[in-house]
Amino acid sequence: MIRILCLLLLTLVVLAGCQSQNPATELAIRAAWTHRIPGLEHYSLGSGINIWVDSEPIVTAANVERAWYVRDNLNRPAVMVKFNTNGTARMSQFSAKHISSPLAVFVNRNLVSAPVVEGEISSTFMIMGLGDQPHVEYFIKRLEDLNAAATASSTTPSR
Repeated sequence: MIRILCLLLLTLVVLAGCQSQNPATELAIRAAWTHRIPGLEHYSLGSGINIWVDSEPIVTAANVERAWYVRDNLNRPAVMVKFNTNGTARMSQFSAKHISSPLAVFVNRNLVSAPVVEGEISSTFMIMGLGDQPHVEYFIKRLEDLNAAATASSTTPSR
């Protein structure tokens, strides 16, 4: 019995340490539409609105240069992200052509918000709907860790 408990505890510790290093898992911003499009994934929002979401992200955590804690217009915790050059170009190009359309913001594969594009988005974007301050700070730390890992792997000389 003690062996089984130790084995279970060890398994939980190992699994807890195996967090995803996939930038698209941590953050993915995808195109969405309010009308049915065959082949796209359907989501019903709490507000009663339905959206259909593209499976390919416009940007992921790999496109985030920096993230920091902010509060939204209702004083709730949020994250402001600054995209790298590639992410800025992708968001700008997409948003300029999709004014009044929603974006689907996924964190850890969960849809956290679906803001409507009100204008061209360039290098910064606020992510809301992550919950309380500790959740927001944890998400920022995960983005920083992914960024550091990507930077380290791109500067490590190959043999």
